[in-house]
Amino acid sequence: KYVMKPFGILIILVATLLPLYWYIPQAGQHDALATVSQYLGSASLILMGIVQFLATRVRGIEAVFGGMDRIYVLHKWLAVIAIVFAAIHDVVDADMDGLGDETFLTDLAETMGEIGFYGLLILGIVTVITFVPYHYWKWSHRFMGFFFALSAVHFAFILKPFSNSDPLGLYVLAFCALGVLSYLYLLLPKHWTSQTATYTVKDIQRLDDVTEIHLLPEGRGIKHKAGQFAFISFDVPDQKEPHPFTISSSPDDSRGIRFSIKNLGDYTAKLNRSVQQGTTAKLSRALGHFTQPSSEVSQVWIAAGIGITPFIAWAQTLDQSQKAPIRLYYCVASRDKALYLDELQAVAETINNFELVLVVSGEDERLNAARIQQELSGDMSAYSAYFCGPKAMRESLKTDLQGMGLKRGAFHYEEFEIRSGVGIRKLLTWVLQRYGSK
Repeated sequence: KYVMKPFGILIILVATLLPLYWYIPQAGQHDALATVSQYLGSASLILMGIVQFLATRVRGIEAVFGGMDRIYVLHKWLAVIAIVFAAIHDVVDADMDGLGDETFLTDLAETMGEIGFYGLLILGIVTVITFVPYHYWKWSHRFMGFFFALSAVHFAFILKPFSNSDPLGLYVLAFCALGVLSYLYLLLPKHWTSQTATYTVKDIQRLDDVTEIHLLPEGRGIKHKAGQFAFISFDVPDQKEPHPFTISSSPDDSRGIRFSIKNLGDYTAKLNRSVQQGTTAKLSRALGHFTQPSSEVSQVWIAAGIGITPFIAWAQTLDQSQKAPIRLYYCVASRDKALYLDELQAVAETINNFELVLVVSGEDERLNAARIQQELSGDMSAYSAYFCGPKAMRESLKTDLQGMGLKRGAFHYEEFEIRSGVGIRKLLTWVLQRYGSK
């Protein structure tokens, strides 16, 4: 439920490897190295076509590939692999003898391929260098589809040992078409694709460094499950770029929505100042699979700071039918930072199987796996853990809890990183530590 689905990965793997069925026989008829280069170029186009399709977030995509958070991770890594394949294709000579004479059209296709590759390479570097401001990255990322389209034209008109009407040509062109059509779909106004609903800000509260926004739909609104997130854009200057935030309220008949947004950067700081009661907003459909677990599963919820938002929505849905015990560890820097503490305490007083544990780092030891195991009577195998908070804390608790008996696959979380690097900083740090003193 919370992981990347193997079926989706299998589809991508088969789609990428299938061209080898046609390329391998050609290796005996043409230069083998050039054949490998041409295959890598084709594989790059196939992967980039899939990347463009994943970016559409069309309905049903999560059923194939997993939650939207996993799709963003998949989107990133497929793009990285595609660019690496394209780079090798660019370096390794793919020219073959006996394919015909160069023409103006083939020369133009070669030029388009070069522009497309270097455009994708530059935008890929901008993506993984995460200190580039989000709005600049988001703006530049829109050109990915354009450079992919140039690469598709390159494939269609270059000299190659097969024609576009052959099975291999039709196969690769189908993924080129998928990518280009997906890109055109993304360029359409959102109301044409029925992916947004209009809301109005009913109330706004500024709670220290968190902005709490209540919205009501102007029409039918969106359906959501407790724990999901949505993209929201506000009709005010500098706030029209959609950003994703967890919905911190459970569903109700009015389809009202509450967001609790922490001030973590330029966008959220401006939002705190510019959004007012009556402001119009556009919401995407609800996304994500970090939703309410079964009432029969013994659970430990772990929230750190603003990571409490999905658990607030989960807690609101609880009633006396909750069969298995739930223990929520709410980790904060200080008591005055514990948002919605009264709301959670009210649920704990009402629901017999729900227990709230406030962990204040200024007063207590930081939460660790040993404490959780001890307070759950030592039997971690009977529990499922659900986490929302900093990545370092997540990785530490996951490793330690699994070492104490938590079943593999029983530690659930959402990545919730629309944009992330590829570990370059960690790699450089390791190299400097390993070889810096030599």
